Amino acid sequence: MTSVLASGRLLCAIALALAAATSALAEEKLQVGDVAPTFKVDDWVLPSEKGLDVDLTDGKVHVIEFWATWCRPCKFSIPHLTRLQEKWGEDRLQIIGVSNEELDVVQPWVKRNLPQIGYGIAVSGKRGIQRSWFKAAGLTGIPAAFIVGPAGRVQFIGNPNDERFEQTLIKVMNGRFDAAMAKDAEPLKKQLRKQKEFKNWAQYEKIAQEIIAMDPKVFIDVEIDLFETRLVQMERTDAAYAGVKAFIETGIETDPEGVLLYVDCIVLDPDIPDQKRDLDLALKSATQVLEQFEDPRRQAWALKTIAATHHQLGNHVSAVKFSQDAYRRAPADAKEDYREQWREYKRQIGS
Repeated sequence: MTSVLASGRLLCAIALALAAATSALAEEKLQVGDVAPTFKVDDWVLPSEKGLDVDLTDGKVHVIEFWATWCRPCKFSIPHLTRLQEKWGEDRLQIIGVSNEELDVVQPWVKRNLPQIGYGIAVSGKRGIQRSWFKAAGLTGIPAAFIVGPAGRVQFIGNPNDERFEQTLIKVMNGRFDAAMAKDAEPLKKQLRKQKEFKNWAQYEKIAQEIIAMDPKVFIDVEIDLFETRLVQMERTDAAYAGVKAFIETGIETDPEGVLLYVDCIVLDPDIPDQKRDLDLALKSATQVLEQFEDPRRQAWALKTIAATHHQLGNHVSAVKFSQDAYRRAPADAKEDYREQWREYKRQIGS
C-alpha cells in the first residue's frame, strides 16, 4: 500500500511538473507586443561587410523575415520586400531576410538573384535566432516575418505576402500603431462603443479623451470618430470643428498625415451631410499639408484630396487639374486608383 501511495504521489508530482513546464512555455511564447529578442546572426551575405549585431532599439523600424532558397512563396516576397525597402529608405526601415541554410548554399543563390534583392540577407543556424524568434513564436512555415517597432517591440508576426503585413507596416512607419498600447486600450474602446451605442455622450467623450491622451497619433481613429460623432449624432457642430481647428493648428507641422486624415473625413465621409462639411477649411488645410510633403506618394494623396474638395465645391476644372497632377505623382502600384478619379472628373465636364 505504501509503495502504491508513493507511486501515486510520484506520478502526481510528475504531472504537476509537466503542467508547470507547459504553462511556462506558453507564457514564454513570443507574441505581438513583446520586446523583440536579441538579434545576432552567424554571417551576413548581403551586404557582406556588415557587422553581426543589429540594434533593434535604434529608432528604425525593422522587418525580420525567415526564408529559404528552396521556398517558392519566399521568392514571391522578394520583390515586395525590395519595394518596401526602397519606398521607406534605409534611414527609417531595415529589412533583413534570414535563412537557416548553410552559407555556401545561400551565398551563390543570392549572387545569381542579386539584381532583385534590395535588402539585407543573413544566415543563422537552428540554435540561433531561428530558435529565439521563429520557434519561440510557434511558427512552422515560411516565409514568416516580424515587424519590430522603433522601441524594439514586436508589432506583427505572420506571412509577408499577407496584405495585413503591409497595412501594419505602414501604420508602424507612420507612428500609428503600437500593439501593446492597442491591447491596453481595448477595454476602453469596448466601453467607448457601448457608450456611443446608448448615446451616453458625456461618458463617450470622457472615454474618448482618455484613449486619445494615451497617444494622439496611434489613436487618431478615435479622435476622428469623436469629431464625426459630435458633428452628426450629437449635433454639436461648433464643438466638432473647434476640435478640428485645434488639431490642425499644431498638426500641420507635427502631424500632417493626421490633418489629411481629418480632411478626408470632412470631404469624403458619407455619413456627414453636405451642409455640415466645412470645405473651405478642408481645402486650406489640404493645401498647407501638401507644402509639408516631399515624398511623391504623400504628395499624390494630398493632391487627390484637394481634387475631391474642389469637386465638392463645384470647381470641376480645378478638380480635373489636381486629380491629373495626383495621378502623375502617384506610385506605380497605386496609379489605377488615381487614374479612375481623374477619368471620372473629366467625364463630368465632358472632356
